[in-house]
Amino acid sequence: MTNSTRSKGGVSLEVRATITDKPEDFPAVAAYAFSKGGALLDRQTLNKDGHAKLSIPSIDEPQAVRVVLGPDIDDQEVNAGEVLRRGGVERHVAIRPKAELPGPLEFDVRPDIWRCWIGRLCVVKGTLLKRIVSGGVTLQLPICGATVDIYEVDPWPLIIARLPDLELDRLRDIIDGPWPPIRWPFPPPPPDPFQLGDLVVDPLGPRGLNPQPLPPKLRPGAIRGFDPQPDPPAVMRRVSSLPADLALAARAARPVFERAVVANLDVLRPILCWLFPLRVTRTRIATVTTDECGHFFAIAWRSCISADQPDLYFVARQRFWPGFWVTIYAPTPVACHTWWNYACGTEVTLVTSHVLARACPPCPPVVAPNNWVLFMAIGNTSVWRIHGANTTTRVGAAGHDPAKFGLLDDEAPWAATLRPRLEFDNSLRDTLGVKYYRVSYKRPAESDLEWRPSTEAVNRHYTHEVAGDLILEQYPLGPFTVGGTPHLYEIPPALPPTGQWSIPNAVLDTQSAVIPTTAVAPGVGFDDGGTPLGPDQGGLWQIKVELFTAAGAMVDPEALGITWRVPESADLSGTIQTEDASVLGLVDAVKNCMTLTVRVDNNPCFASIGAPTLDGSAAADECGVMNYSSTASTVAMPFLALQRNRFATFDFYVQRGAVSPPEVDVPGVAAASAATMPAAPTESVANLLDACTTAGFAEHLRVWHMGTDGWSRQNQYDRFDVRAFVLAPTTP
Repeated sequence: MTNSTRSKGGVSLEVRATITDKPEDFPAVAAYAFSKGGALLDRQTLNKDGHAKLSIPSIDEPQAVRVVLGPDIDDQEVNAGEVLRRGGVERHVAIRPKAELPGPLEFDVRPDIWRCWIGRLCVVKGTLLKRIVSGGVTLQLPICGATVDIYEVDPWPLIIARLPDLELDRLRDIIDGPWPPIRWPFPPPPPDPFQLGDLVVDPLGPRGLNPQPLPPKLRPGAIRGFDPQPDPPAVMRRVSSLPADLALAARAARPVFERAVVANLDVLRPILCWLFPLRVTRTRIATVTTDECGHFFAIAWRSCISADQPDLYFVARQRFWPGFWVTIYAPTPVACHTWWNYACGTEVTLVTSHVLARACPPCPPVVAPNNWVLFMAIGNTSVWRIHGANTTTRVGAAGHDPAKFGLLDDEAPWAATLRPRLEFDNSLRDTLGVKYYRVSYKRPAESDLEWRPSTEAVNRHYTHEVAGDLILEQYPLGPFTVGGTPHLYEIPPALPPTGQWSIPNAVLDTQSAVIPTTAVAPGVGFDDGGTPLGPDQGGLWQIKVELFTAAGAMVDPEALGITWRVPESADLSGTIQTEDASVLGLVDAVKNCMTLTVRVDNNPCFASIGAPTLDGSAAADECGVMNYSSTASTVAMPFLALQRNRFATFDFYVQRGAVSPPEVDVPGVAAASAATMPAAPTESVANLLDACTTAGFAEHLRVWHMGTDGWSRQNQYDRFDVRAFVLAPTTP
């Protein structure tokens, strides 16, 4: 007797499972019916007796139905491969229109089967970042709202077992050395690429018959393959350190060699991923979306096919227009970018440089008391690197030297346009009613009436969807006049009006104010002789931050419990530990503000090479030729490398001919004036000429300004000069 029945709507198949020795907290089990083409026909959870009935739609043609018993998967798009990957067991049933229906499908599920259905979950955590280079500074910004597909990659034992003998022999070649040359005739050479209209067609593609280079041990005559390639990458140099037992196994039968390869995977993996990039298969096990900080989290089911740790590969996508997705992270070869033996629960960091990837504002966790205001940086340079006023109240730069006050820890000054970066605790807007801030600047000697407010526009950008299109919009932060108080900027809200924050420009979308130091402290150059053309406009400048309510009234931060903070590290990439700015002498409780002092210097450098002299005499002709009568004579090569406050370095070198190394190389720190410039370097004619009798020389002087805007060194203040001379023997 059969419990499988026919009805007008289709066929009902009964499934009976006997699960032995199952624990009390055994998870739900389901029966799945799939068509031969892989379509899910029905899914039913087994009842307490282990029974279920699957409904198969009725058709006029015979059907081949795959019934799979396995853990209950809460996924509308579940497929047979995924159920089998999780340890499912299957039966194949043939259903014909007028034939007798099969009896109940019996499944005997023993502990060796159902153990795979328990405890196979794996927590996968990670962060997706975009690497951006701005002004020579590398940033890693989070990518939010991206879709991350997580794949499980076949373990190497399965990959090795599926390799054809010819492919495995290539690995033998690398491990054991050259094989005898092949004796059969070579196949005819591949056809050359040909042109079809404007299209160039290569019948074999860009890599030819053999996609990989041959190992370095092969002699030119001992070719094992079809198309020799150039030398392989540097990873092949590791071959010399392979274990001796592995080399012995390379001469043995295939099963022995396979086992040896699997036993030495840690050593061979860099070579394997290069040799067999197309042999890796992958199965998608989860799809997640990154949050505002680029983080993603998934609970994935580990494969029952492999008993070891899962091997994971990641692909990231972002949508730009309706139905149009761009893959922003999918490194290849897959085997070289797989997280082999991934430890469940550990953090994965994925970094892309894709030009279309949309980054979001950095959101490192800030460690500070509640209600904080953090003066994070100027540009991308932490304020912790700035020298303070004295030994007890400094910002962060180690040591104390009054001459370094306001300079960075590498003694560089600030220059050009400064863009302070402030961060605010959300509680200021949410619970304290503080909505605005103002940034001003002045010289320390100036009165409080001479504070100059930041007046340039500051904006943030955000992306959102409009009728299916992704739109980039601007959120203005100011300056505004609020309640009669001018030049106020809005504290950025935690979230934009809709969508998510975005950073199309890392410099402009992280600034909180703009201080154009070239307008208030312009640089003063030199005349042709190296004399300054005016008084020094550089020096110390104070940057002040104040807070205001939503009505534009100034706030007393201390009364509201607001704390001023600065980062406690030069590194702004991870968790930001903070220091109390009041302890460092940066807070004025009477004036309700925080003040930071920096040293500004926009004075350009000066570079000039004077006329060289031979025993004190300059060249006798306009061609720059100096005639020597004795190789013991001395050549002096004067030059001026100046920066009025010595915030510059220089390199002066003299090169003979076109290819010889410098005969003279003098690096140093620029002088403040021509009077303090060291004596000109000298060299004997013999040393300059070396084996030459007559030679031409080029003098090069490069003077580099040290000033920075926090993003990059301000090279517009650099100066260069070049000069040439010739040494020739005196004509009799």
